[in-house]
Amino acid sequence: MHETETISSIGVVGGGSAGYLAALTLRAHLPNVQISLLESSSIPVIGVGEATTSEFPPFLFKTLKFDIEDFFRKVQPTYKLGIRFNWGGTEEDHYFNYPFDTGTTAESQEYDGHIRRCTLQSVLMSEHRHLVVKTGSQPPFSLESLYPYGYHIDNKRFLAYLRETALSRDITHVDCTIESVELDSDGLIESAVDTDGKRHQFDFYIDCTGFKSLLLEKTMNSPFRSYGSSLLTDSALFGTAAHDGTIKPYTRAQTMDNGWAWTIPMRDEDHLGYVFSSEFVSDEDAEAEFRRVYPGLGPVRKVRFRSGRHQEFIKGNVAAIGNSYGFVEPLESTGLFVICRQSLLLSMALAESGGRLSAKTARVVNEAIGDAWDYIRGFLAIHYRFNTRRDTEFWKACRSRTDLAGAEHLVERFRELGALSYSTADLSVGGTINFGSFGHDVLLFGQQVPHAVTGARETREAYERRAATYDQLVRDALSQADAIRFLEAHPAVLREPAVSGSSWMAKFMGAVTEVCNDTLRNAHAEDVVVI
Repeated sequence: MHETETISSIGVVGGGSAGYLAALTLRAHLPNVQISLLESSSIPVIGVGEATTSEFPPFLFKTLKFDIEDFFRKVQPTYKLGIRFNWGGTEEDHYFNYPFDTGTTAESQEYDGHIRRCTLQSVLMSEHRHLVVKTGSQPPFSLESLYPYGYHIDNKRFLAYLRETALSRDITHVDCTIESVELDSDGLIESAVDTDGKRHQFDFYIDCTGFKSLLLEKTMNSPFRSYGSSLLTDSALFGTAAHDGTIKPYTRAQTMDNGWAWTIPMRDEDHLGYVFSSEFVSDEDAEAEFRRVYPGLGPVRKVRFRSGRHQEFIKGNVAAIGNSYGFVEPLESTGLFVICRQSLLLSMALAESGGRLSAKTARVVNEAIGDAWDYIRGFLAIHYRFNTRRDTEFWKACRSRTDLAGAEHLVERFRELGALSYSTADLSVGGTINFGSFGHDVLLFGQQVPHAVTGARETREAYERRAATYDQLVRDALSQADAIRFLEAHPAVLREPAVSGSSWMAKFMGAVTEVCNDTLRNAHAEDVVVI
């Protein structure tokens, strides 16, 4: 297309969560643009569990306008209040919680010697309870409008729901396998060619081809920037196992000899994975350890990956969303988080520009996305650098080799002054929100990183009074299984966080949208249209 033309058609190449979420976000912001999604029905959908951050529910229900009752009925999610880390320290029973609500880690560390009572949701996590409370003979009441949460979802059910929703919103579905790409004389993508030789032409393309990165890397030659010096793992095994009926309200990350294992609790089983480094262990020995730790584990699948991102998010008339742009292991459940953020920022940029991207807008968006990924890299690196739980060769290498990638000054500030929540302004870059000062405090206190002072400001008496209110609420809180049954039987209560204009979801999505607006405001001056 010519530089002055408006984008009237967008082709999303590849399905999966990335493809469908990208297409649905574009549709929400560009109602008059033709949007097509090209994917192959010959590629099977793997029913693996996915954990999300607390940005995910607001994105679904506020940005994409999904109906929460319909979503619950068809996807059958479980609730996630945060992550439990069996991590750090030297005792096998040591753990810490990283909850989605924020609180006072300094006081919890100062007065308890651990941070497990730093917030209400951390206490709920420890006691396997949810945000629905029943006091005496009174009917249960929900705190879900007040406190943030994420979901655990089955990928197969979720993708079926996304596909059904996309078709109902005038997104054209094309069943084909794209095998090559053709460029025009200006170096822009002219067509995507399928295995039958048919050419699919659009004004703009979204690369959702996964690790292959067919459009961005292989066609547009965007260089890949490795995070290998910070994240030593490159492999994962995953499968499922039955659980005892307890639906835990958290994703668990457990230290293993050569990496770590996740547990994602679904309603009837646990979805398990082992992320490891092939430099230190063979696939066979990794699977043997995996089965030793989880004796009920069923058949497993294996995947190799590389950690890092591409230099550009947008290059020419292509943007890459999901693994085609970058990948980091799911230690902080960032996969769907970055897909949603990339989709939102791109869609807002296209909508605000009337469907024409300028060189400056593309550059500013590239920088914002790249900065957010690089920030997450440093945040994840802290998990590895300071985990003293095991003395295997892998963990020794992590403690000696892990590049903190820009997070060094935060660690040194913590060592000197204690809680970053008190001594440092908000840390998040690119509006990551979930991984700010509080998140760093959780990781550093939780892993027992030495510090001169905690930085506590609240008196012991005030802390104990607040913690006592948490304890009382938790004693009256329902288990997750009971809470789900209650909420599904009372749809008005289930809907409240999604439809209320004053819930945490509304405030959260408002803050995220403002972050994106701030990014785009930086791109308005002296724009030159490039596509």
